[in-house]
Amino acid sequence: MKKSNNNIKLHNNLKTFKDLYLLSLKAFIYSPLNMFLGVFLVIFTLFIWLLFKGDNPFLFASAVGTLIVRNGIHTFHRTLSMNRNTGFTRRINNTGINAFIKPSALIAANFTINFVITIILMLLTVIFFEEQRALFSNVNWAMFIFGSICLWMLCVMISYTVFLFVKKTEVGTIYVNLIYIFSYNLLGCAFPYEVVARIEWLNIVLYFLPQRYMLNVMQAGWVNATNLVFEGIGENKVYQVDFRLGGNLAIPFIVTFSLIILLSFLLITFIIIKGKKAKTDIYGTSVVVKMSTDYINNIKNCSSIEELKELRRKHLQETEMNSEFLDIKVNKLDFKRRRK
Repeated sequence: MKKSNNNIKLHNNLKTFKDLYLLSLKAFIYSPLNMFLGVFLVIFTLFIWLLFKGDNPFLFASAVGTLIVRNGIHTFHRTLSMNRNTGFTRRINNTGINAFIKPSALIAANFTINFVITIILMLLTVIFFEEQRALFSNVNWAMFIFGSICLWMLCVMISYTVFLFVKKTEVGTIYVNLIYIFSYNLLGCAFPYEVVARIEWLNIVLYFLPQRYMLNVMQAGWVNATNLVFEGIGENKVYQVDFRLGGNLAIPFIVTFSLIILLSFLLITFIIIKGKKAKTDIYGTSVVVKMSTDYINNIKNCSSIEELKELRRKHLQETEMNSEFLDIKVNKLDFKRRRK
């Protein structure tokens, strides 16, 4: 019997994960703002630069890095905030799903979005720019791919941390926008990185931008500069860049992994504590059951539609915690509301 209950619970959890995952993908695709800023703007910027400097070896890696920062930080935070502001998060939490299912589904969807757009960007670059095709044969794929994944993980952790610890959506949006703007303008997409790298004081400032480390690894990997120093192209050493990371590939990874581990610890601890608080009050009584029982009793005592509406409004405000189980049938309805 216990095994059967565990199987049912696992099935429901997997179904919930799938529903939330697909819902997140649809929300991104059907959002004009997400599609413009997260896809078309980066592709447009890259193609404009390549039309004038098609032999630049850093533009593609910089564009992919900026794309990851954009969708991993700004788009992800926007999705989380929209879910909270529309009441969708509250309704999901009140159904009692495992505390880690919702964030896992949203993170998986964000990874899928970044992966698919990166492949599309790569294919378009290969098709339309012959000089860029020649660079593909010399790419250190291990550095580039691993650097991309680490950059994405860092961005998602930062975005989720801002979302959880900065309660005002407007303030949180300012933070993630600033991170994206600095990354877009100073790490090789808006301005070529070989130009930025020559400015001494700016390089010192960029050490405090967490995305700098993995973006530099991606750029160095694209030109196979394992010592993080690119000697340049031809006799004139065109596009020569010293990434100023000590010539040691371990340094950017140590910095990035330290930040990811720290933020992951904070987030997991927060989710566990919040999940425990959701299940019982200080007397050990189930919060969800208690609120549901009180809600039903109050409904029975309502004598008008106005009282019922006011009761529902108060009930939605009071219920903001997690429980343990979900069969999500409201996804389509919530998705349509969010589109409107």
